[in-house]
Amino acid sequence: MSSRRNFIKLASAGLLTAGTAVRAFTQQVSSALSGFVQESAPAAETFYNGRKCLYFGGTSYYGLQNHPELIKAAQEALARFGTHSGTSRYPYGTTPLYVEVEKRAAEFFGTEDAAYVTSGYLQNMAAFQAMDQLKMFDVVFLDERAHYSVFDFAWALRKPVFTFAHADPADLARQLKEHVRAGEKPLLMSDGIFPTFGMLAPIPEYLKLVENYDGLIWLDDAHAMGVLGGHGRGTYEHFGLKSNRLYFGGTFSKAVGSHGGVIPGPAALVKTIRGGHIMNGASAGSSATAAAALKGMELLQAHPEWRDRLAKNARQLRGGLKNLGFEMNDSPAPVAAWRLKSAKAMDDVHSELLNRGILIQRSRYVGAGPDGVLRAVVFATHTPEQIDRLLAELKMLV
Repeated sequence: MSSRRNFIKLASAGLLTAGTAVRAFTQQVSSALSGFVQESAPAAETFYNGRKCLYFGGTSYYGLQNHPELIKAAQEALARFGTHSGTSRYPYGTTPLYVEVEKRAAEFFGTEDAAYVTSGYLQNMAAFQAMDQLKMFDVVFLDERAHYSVFDFAWALRKPVFTFAHADPADLARQLKEHVRAGEKPLLMSDGIFPTFGMLAPIPEYLKLVENYDGLIWLDDAHAMGVLGGHGRGTYEHFGLKSNRLYFGGTFSKAVGSHGGVIPGPAALVKTIRGGHIMNGASAGSSATAAAALKGMELLQAHPEWRDRLAKNARQLRGGLKNLGFEMNDSPAPVAAWRLKSAKAMDDVHSELLNRGILIQRSRYVGAGPDGVLRAVVFATHTPEQIDRLLAELKMLV
């Protein structure tokens, strides 16, 4: 069993406080790599530490963080509304910008309503608290490689929490059978796209399992929002799934090019989130990011060809890495990670690529393991020639 699963079991049993578990886990995954300072907006070519690099990192999937229309919208919002409303959303801190973001997000995702919170990290907590208040579940089942924010806030629920093997429906079935008691409703928590290897959670299989227990699924869909599905609505749309058992949250900080978290969903859930601690205990988000989120959603809806270009680039990257002999899953995500024979070998390749003007990630993020991985992300703004250059340089080094 992984250390992470041990931490969550101890915390759930009351033998380890959430804070202690977080500190212990953080010490294990903290990376020795530091000192990279981004000196321009994220793009296919980005300045780091005083030099321009061909950049395959981060989550600027469409390069919108520096799009002139988003910058203009942010500037106009700052001029009209100031930096932010100066208080929490309720009762006095809601501006027309925040209302419009929620309305546009509900339209974007085809839901009854949507809640806009100050960060993608907090969208999980806001939703979990509301679902708990509405008594929608009794026990939690958590993928052992779910994002930090999912783990952090699962502990805070003070409900029984059980982890299951990563993206493993068979292990989930065993856990459900063992731990769900008569009359209890399970809540399954997972990422939609797991950020390190870009793997998709097997949601169709999960849905069949939770239906047997009258359960629900929650996805942190931050990496899939704006990327997967015919309308960019994420993992559920990618799989063609519609069900009142399916819930999710996302972030505007990646594909949309702005900042803040969003929870689209039924009106009753969103109303409860608006009355909860996150909306009422934290200051409202910035006017600039709200306006940029609006413009980012508008542009993504107006340019479906961007998703096609991103998907094509993802296929080129993943196919090229597979041809070099690296193990690749069959995910359509624009994220790929691979391992070499040792941590030193990965450090050396990462360093030499940087010497050649190419910056990929030397990652020890969620699920990367003790030695970490090499990780590359493509954007819609990368050209085929830029991706080929990365692959050619890698071929010479491994």
